[in-house]
Amino acid sequence: MVKLDYNSVDWGKLWQQAQQSRAKKEKKVKDWDNRAHSFAARTATSIYTKHFLQLLRPEAHWTVLDVGSGPGTLSLPLAPRVRHITCLDFSGNMLDILNKRAQQYKIANITTCKAAWEDDWRQLGIRPHELAIASRSLAVRDLKGAIKQLCCFATEKVVITDKVRHGPFDPGAFRALQRPLQTGPDYIYTVNLLYQMGFLASIEYIRLDEHPTYRNFEDAMTSYSSMFPSINPDEKKQLKKYLQSITTSNQNGGVTVHRQHVPTWAFISWNPNERNL
Repeated sequence: MVKLDYNSVDWGKLWQQAQQSRAKKEKKVKDWDNRAHSFAARTATSIYTKHFLQLLRPEAHWTVLDVGSGPGTLSLPLAPRVRHITCLDFSGNMLDILNKRAQQYKIANITTCKAAWEDDWRQLGIRPHELAIASRSLAVRDLKGAIKQLCCFATEKVVITDKVRHGPFDPGAFRALQRPLQTGPDYIYTVNLLYQMGFLASIEYIRLDEHPTYRNFEDAMTSYSSMFPSINPDEKKQLKKYLQSITTSNQNGGVTVHRQHVPTWAFISWNPNERNL
């Protein structure tokens, strides 16, 4: 009988193996550039942002490093509550939208930098901030390396959000298309790895239990289609049929999608200076 020992488990390696077994291909810069405008429109009024900021409890003296900032989903509403925010993203189109919105809303305490996890941030002029956040942006090959990177650039606090089980994916849609749902590792890998690294993380949960609303059915289809790489015409018909079965129309012409499974995210925070080794 093989004796199992917690300390012998390499959670970083398990993460890498689980990432490699995902059926869904990793999105490249071009993919996010192409999705920038639709993604920005869909997340502009996300209930996720409201819950995130409530849990974050911003402090006015903070400088914030937002890694994987996208079009400013968090940074734009957070900016009036902190001293300064530096936004990193590897999609130039996402950052262009962020800069235009910051100018539109007369927000002057945000700077942007095109950068990926693998880049040398110091060479790009990035310095440590009081807070480093990585919101739904941990689709990395080396989770341990990403955690170390965040700790190097945060002097007071690190906050990440990671999916719980299926996260944003709808199991019902995958069943409708008869596709396997393999979303890769979820937050429990991250929490266990943090524990092994000596960080005592706090965990809270963001449940997106309010039904998402879209401008029209076509926007809802675009959002759902993004769950499926290389979707073919027959699958698109099945997806449309499924989506119609869980969608209601609104008086303003929009549509509301009533998902059976509530998307849930883990809000994980820790002090990068405190390690219990």
